[in-house]
Amino acid sequence: MYKYRPLDKRCIRLLTLSPDSFDSDIHVSLTHVRLETHEPQPYEAISYAWGSIVRSHVVHVDTEDGQQSLSVTENLHSALQHLRDSSSHRTLWADAACINQSDKEERSQQVAMMADIYRSAAKVIVWLGPEANSSTAAIETLSTLASKIHVDWHFLTVSPVSEEDAESDWVDLTKVAPFDQETWSSIGWLLDRSWFSRLWILQEVKQARKGAVIICGDATVSWEDFRKAIFSLHRRPKPPDILLLGQKVRRAYLVTSVSGHASLRQILDRTKDAQCSDPRDKIYAVLNLVSEDERRGIQPDYTKSTSEVFRDLILTSTLGAKDLTLLTICELQDDRGELPSWVPNLSVPMRCEIIDNVAACWNSAAEARYSDGDASLIATGRCVGQILKVQQIFADDLLSLVGIGRQPLLRDIYAALKRLASWIRNQVGIDNFDRQLGIICRTLCCNDFSDTFEPVHEQSPEYQTTLQHFRTLVELMAEPTIDFLNSSGKFYVSHYYYGLNRSFIITEEGHVGMAPQTAHPGDFIVVFLGCQSPIVLRPRGDEGYLVVGEAYVHGLMTGEAFLGPLPTNWQRVWRYDETTRRRWDSFNDRGRSIWQIEDPRLGPLPEGWAEENHSEQHVYTLYRDIEEDYVTWKDPRMTAPALRTRNVELQEFRLV
Repeated sequence: MYKYRPLDKRCIRLLTLSPDSFDSDIHVSLTHVRLETHEPQPYEAISYAWGSIVRSHVVHVDTEDGQQSLSVTENLHSALQHLRDSSSHRTLWADAACINQSDKEERSQQVAMMADIYRSAAKVIVWLGPEANSSTAAIETLSTLASKIHVDWHFLTVSPVSEEDAESDWVDLTKVAPFDQETWSSIGWLLDRSWFSRLWILQEVKQARKGAVIICGDATVSWEDFRKAIFSLHRRPKPPDILLLGQKVRRAYLVTSVSGHASLRQILDRTKDAQCSDPRDKIYAVLNLVSEDERRGIQPDYTKSTSEVFRDLILTSTLGAKDLTLLTICELQDDRGELPSWVPNLSVPMRCEIIDNVAACWNSAAEARYSDGDASLIATGRCVGQILKVQQIFADDLLSLVGIGRQPLLRDIYAALKRLASWIRNQVGIDNFDRQLGIICRTLCCNDFSDTFEPVHEQSPEYQTTLQHFRTLVELMAEPTIDFLNSSGKFYVSHYYYGLNRSFIITEEGHVGMAPQTAHPGDFIVVFLGCQSPIVLRPRGDEGYLVVGEAYVHGLMTGEAFLGPLPTNWQRVWRYDETTRRRWDSFNDRGRSIWQIEDPRLGPLPEGWAEENHSEQHVYTLYRDIEEDYVTWKDPRMTAPALRTRNVELQEFRLV
């Protein structure tokens, strides 16, 4: 058997594949090279699914001491067979062969270098497996679709490449793509391959310098063309007779659409269903997809237990970055093991979708400390309410969005909305219900409306149209028509997205919102400094509080707990900036058409602080502590002492 030699610092192994015919034994050599990152290196990095971890095949390694055997998985063996040239050597990097998987220290070091390994490769090859189930036809169809469309990845819109394509079904996102049954089936089979469920692939393809190439059997398609085709399919209606096609397309879309500006919280949410053999990789596999500020020095360390890795992630974020937002991915579940409730159990998928584009803590820094004695986290925040009533939004047996056709789903959501609206009206009274109809409507999809974006977000429902639809829905006695359901399809889908596994809540103070299904009457709602969403807490006597999960409470999602409501006519909006090519927090005075990045509720900076000049100060502010000479993006007007001078009642909560 092949015996690995230890690697020097910043070195990797490269596998040189000897030329031969397809069915011949595989011969390779493994060499140590220093990894250089300033320019592409002469090797190709393979992104593939391990499949079964059983090493059932053998490759022959040529060494100075003669030929030795190396056991590899079936998937890697198949990749080497297909990638082997008949006349020339090929230099590759594949993790299962190039990393000594039994050496924990080497594995930790190499995983920490993984982004550089893929970034330094001359090419990244996505290996989906050998030809099967008409996979070649599926690849060719996706290539053809990509050639017909242009995708604006910033505004998420599709336009035709040529005038000839403008009126065709290839471009029209309101129609099912013009494929026959056999082609749709082949696409479904292709997207069902295990590569798409693997966690590490996000980092591997994201780091490719010039984009990756997908190979399946002998068929190839560029990563960029594959992205365009999958985006188009994701946005379109799907044929109802292909089993779980929507689920497969959505999974591929999540793989191909990870933004370069995504936060660690967003990445962890997007990858919650992705597969990895080691639960610690739920963190390690995505570290290089987020900014260095968010990584905060976290390094892969396979000598730590899973519990330690998960806990240290929260402590690094909380104590190092002064950010408590990762509390929003904690969910009170039965299978927590030894984890405290303030540490997310990333070994199991989150049941609720995260709530984005909110800022309940505004731009504040977390104030927290860790108590090693009882493994508690003590954090500062403000209690904004206590839950009085809860009502589960969707029945447990409601079929998944991706598992049934669009029309049956819309009817199920409509029926659930009717039941929920009736329950809310009974709880708050008819007069209050009518007065609060707009607030309830915004709550039902966590205010994910197009008017909270500038320019408007085409995938989000339009508020005024939705409000009128919801008003009609409440009063409608007859069975809804298909046209009625389709007229607010975006609202229904958004409500389903945010409402699944959540309950509608009413607080003692009269607030309405949504909270995890595990929330109970008597639970408290707290806005913590440094946490962008309110958190539901359950008192545990003298021990402290359990973290139940993230909540949406309308009227408390833009810093109101600390700063009070925005002035009349002012609205917080996610505004697109052409220079940075992304959206940023802005404030709009609709009455005077004024835009600014400064929160109108904040006064002057405290003494000893100044705004820092920087290249992007037109979209966000940095602050300099003049005496201590350091710069931060956390607002010094939002510290606990500064808020107490505004008579904000803050307290410490011991999370256990």
